[in-house]
Amino acid sequence: MSSDYIVNIENLTKEFHQYRSPFHNVYNLLKKKPGAGSSKFIAVNNISFSIQKGERVGIVGANGAGKSTILQMIAGTLQPTHGTIEVKGKVAALLELGAGFNPEFTGIENIYLYASLLGIDRSVTQDRIGAICDFAEIGDFIHRPVKTYSSGMFVRLAFSVAINVNPDILIVDEALSVGDYLFQTKCHRAFEQFQKQGGTVLFVSHDLTAVRNTCDRAILIDKGCIILDDQPDVVVNSYQELMKTREIQWLKSQVALRSEYRFGLGGGKITDVIISTDEAEDISDVSVNQPISLSIVLDLETTFENPVFTMTLRNTSGIDVWGFNSKVIGIDIKPEIGKRKITVQVPNNLSPGSYTVNAGLIDMLADGQYNEHDHRWGMKLLSVVGKTKTIGFIHMEPVLLRQEDFN
Repeated sequence: MSSDYIVNIENLTKEFHQYRSPFHNVYNLLKKKPGAGSSKFIAVNNISFSIQKGERVGIVGANGAGKSTILQMIAGTLQPTHGTIEVKGKVAALLELGAGFNPEFTGIENIYLYASLLGIDRSVTQDRIGAICDFAEIGDFIHRPVKTYSSGMFVRLAFSVAINVNPDILIVDEALSVGDYLFQTKCHRAFEQFQKQGGTVLFVSHDLTAVRNTCDRAILIDKGCIILDDQPDVVVNSYQELMKTREIQWLKSQVALRSEYRFGLGGGKITDVIISTDEAEDISDVSVNQPISLSIVLDLETTFENPVFTMTLRNTSGIDVWGFNSKVIGIDIKPEIGKRKITVQVPNNLSPGSYTVNAGLIDMLADGQYNEHDHRWGMKLLSVVGKTKTIGFIHMEPVLLRQEDFN
């Protein structure tokens, strides 16, 4: 291994055996090898990568991708099935909330316990106890049993010990997510100082903004394999695209199970909403920036005073990202009994993702009141696929107007 690298992993594989019942588990333990009633699950599959001394590397991926298993093997709490791990220096790891703590001990007592598990001599811990307590900022709780701590206090104390015992490598597995915003900010500043002193940081996080803004490099793990090892921006964008694709696939698989919410007086009905492009009609997938046409088919079963329809697109978080009503944009609809189809074309500035189409039919009365005749929420699914150069709910790519220098 080159002297520039502090961690080197080659052909690393971790297999777990799953058993159909406790009986099969005990039976195979007695045999000291997996056999009847067991199946093999490959959590990490033949991966290789190196980490340079002083780097801050973020690992991203979906739940169950194998990220935590990789960290546990680097930390030495799990042994690989195949492959090699070379680590230079002392490792401090926050792999599981509360791990290494005795709930009956006080915070002070657990500092000594946790530090000893990290291989730190008691005299060294004694010299740093003040700095550890100051960083944790949990006040008098430091003298109380940790079983009285909140999850945030747990991670404050554990991180404070890990960062103050001067490890060569600091490994954090999503533990900071339970801390408040100010403490997370404090931790990332501690990472920076730690790196300036030559320390190496390796952490798993679902906070993609933190990965993008604070890491030197990122690794995307999926189904136990390395998909990408690159600059944080590149990796985060690829991960988001992967998750959007899977979200769309999952939502499509749920179409038959998805229940539409419908209510109204019933004097008129929305019989259909049709999504189209210049190339195809009645579709559910469109590309980023591809203009779309939206057609709504109305069936007025009574005479209206002033029929108005509404249409909104709602994302998977339940947020209406776009919508309009026909009156506001100047569409006049015949109020007589009968069926009619109205089509509008709209630019497509939606970010990649899945959206449900919601529509409503109301009758605006002369006195300013209105009757709600039909509302259909979640009646259609629209998937926008592709990539954008911007972030957020909608895609609005800036165009440079001018650039001025000031002296």
